[in-house]
Amino acid sequence: MSTSLERLSTGLRINSGKDDPAGLIASNNLSAEIAGKNAAVSNANRADQVVNIAAGGITEVSSLLTQLQGLVTSSSSAAGISESEKQANQLQIDSILQTIDRISSSTSFQGVRLLNGNFDFKTSAVATGVADYKINAAKFNGSTNVDVLVTASAHKGGMFLSFGATSIDTGTGSQFTIEVGGASGTRQLTFSSSTSIANIAAAINSFTSITGAKATVSSTGIRLDATDFGSANYASLRVVDAGNIAAGSQNGVYKLNATNDAVADTNRVSTFAGATNTITKKGADVTATINGISTTATGNA
Repeated sequence: MSTSLERLSTGLRINSGKDDPAGLIASNNLSAEIAGKNAAVSNANRADQVVNIAAGGITEVSSLLTQLQGLVTSSSSAAGISESEKQANQLQIDSILQTIDRISSSTSFQGVRLLNGNFDFKTSAVATGVADYKINAAKFNGSTNVDVLVTASAHKGGMFLSFGATSIDTGTGSQFTIEVGGASGTRQLTFSSSTSIANIAAAINSFTSITGAKATVSSTGIRLDATDFGSANYASLRVVDAGNIAAGSQNGVYKLNATNDAVADTNRVSTFAGATNTITKKGADVTATINGISTTATGNA
């Protein structure tokens, strides 16, 4: 009678080990498995909520970027748009950028921000010789070791202009005219006699955003470099008018040492008078092996 009442009250055939020892073990195992599966379903539902929240933020950012592209394209028109309209577009662009920043910082799930970079790749034990790196994508779970061996470093294309003095000395009534270029464009510059090489470098650098080339004074010459690494970037020079600058043992265009980018070696590419055709010096891309697989990157990344 007691056993029957217990089973009727609980609705269970097995209430203790004496009822069915083997059945109790199987029942407990099934109960544990069911509890685990229920927890997994709950975790999956929560993960789905997290993804939905992140997707909502990303969708809003994508819409704002589309608006931003339209405003930039509209403002880039040189005709049919007034300065006040461009300023109004700029205000709207600034507002869009601020909104994107706000969305990235406020999109969160239970206090965990989802779009501010918290879930980027984490790295450790990076060699001290590695100054800059970026992980765009990786297919693995957990962690993995990555062995990178740089077989050829990236370089900026460049050359050295040697004047043999801290200022140029042109012939009477002559001017020194050059065309400096890079991956972005070219610019022609003219200098009078006695112009310092520091002023020449400053004039070249005032157009760096247009040409993609920059100048650095070094002793009695100017080093002309591309602004970025890689074979797609370069520095170029064409002497439109040498201004009767003496073609002495030092004056002229020199190549840079390919192994360490030293300012100049003993090889002169051309005198200024002979550089009427464009002299172009391209950079080099970095090559490396990653876990034994050879690869060539763009520039230095």
